[in-house]
Amino acid sequence: MKPLPLLRNLLFALLLLAIALWCYGNWRQQPQLVDIALYLGDALVMAGAYLLPTVTAALVKSPRLKRIVLLNLLGGWLILPWIVAMGLALKRDDLA
Repeated sequence: MKPLPLLRNLLFALLLLAIALWCYGNWRQQPQLVDIALYLGDALVMAGAYLLPTVTAALVKSPRLKRIVLLNLLGGWLILPWIVAMGLALKRDDLA
């Protein structure tokens, strides 16, 4: 099984869970479920932004995928390593 469709399905399931928790919490007047749904939604958005260089490198089939993943996981929470990882992911070898 390819990792990208698996990751996409997992993220979609988590998004559906967050929406379901939010709806149920609002309907039953349970603010703690609404808070959990909001935190889960925030985590999904931040994880997507954090891993954007890795996903981009995988989609464009970058030959530097392992280096980008390593840089993204170890230093991606900082601005400069994230920008470097994104630059490496978008770098085109055929223009050199």
